Amino acid sequence: MLETVNDVCINAACGQPLPLRVAHCPFCGARQVAQAPVLEKAVAPPPVPVAPPIPVPQPAPQPAAAPAPKPDPPVPLPPAPAVPAKAPPAKPAGKGSVPPPRPPVRLRTWIAAAVVLTGIWFYNKPADKPASVAEQVEAATALAAQCDLDGARSALAVLKSAKAPAAHIKRLQASITKSAATCEKQQQRTQAWTVLQDSVNQALDAGKPDLAATRLAIYVKRWGDDPDTLELDAKVKVAQASAQLDLADACLARGDRICLENSLIAAERYKRPELAARTQALRTALSQLLERSLLDASPGQ
Repeated sequence: MLETVNDVCINAACGQPLPLRVAHCPFCGARQVAQAPVLEKAVAPPPVPVAPPIPVPQPAPQPAAAPAPKPDPPVPLPPAPAVPAKAPPAKPAGKGSVPPPRPPVRLRTWIAAAVVLTGIWFYNKPADKPASVAEQVEAATALAAQCDLDGARSALAVLKSAKAPAAHIKRLQASITKSAATCEKQQQRTQAWTVLQDSVNQALDAGKPDLAATRLAIYVKRWGDDPDTLELDAKVKVAQASAQLDLADACLARGDRICLENSLIAAERYKRPELAARTQALRTALSQLLERSLLDASPGQ
């Protein structure tokens, strides 16, 4: 069995690293056997009595042998290239020096970052391409047509300050002038319509449908018909037809056949389906009145 040796020369004065496990240092020749550990002295057991040994005859003394020649000292080997000693492995850092694991980024954090980036982009994005002069004129003309004359005039002032072509400015001015006249007329019509509604309702409440019809006719002659005037005209005609039917009821109560017939004819001229049932009832009463008149006038009475 090989003896245990060191990787470095055991001689403190030498201390050269040994490339191989050798029994003697090739640099200083020191023996590289580790010192045997000192063992504690064990307590010997008591001696066991034994029989005395039987004497054995001693052999004749032999002449002393010649001393063995000393071995030649080892030839020193050439110094081996120095091999750097292995660095001791780094000790693991303590628990206190290891940073804690970073928590994963949550979804709401990504969403918030996306919102912030979107806001920054919208704030810093380049301005839209400015509209051309023709587009600005079209937009201002549309404002004038909607009776937004202040907006149209503001656009005209911007075009003049930007020194737009004279043809565009002239066209926009003509549109504003035309729209101004139309809008003024429309405003007057609106005011006249408000006055007409009040006056017609007053006449109807007073039981004067013919007066209400006259006022409505004057308005239509000046401003023309529209859905509002047609609706009001139907309301007035119902009131006029109802007034004629009221007169027919009075004629029937008096037994005046001619008055009843004339009132029914006047009511039927308005052609109001709302009063068809009432008109038919009065027609039946007129027929019965006519039969009675004929019976009264027959001979033999």
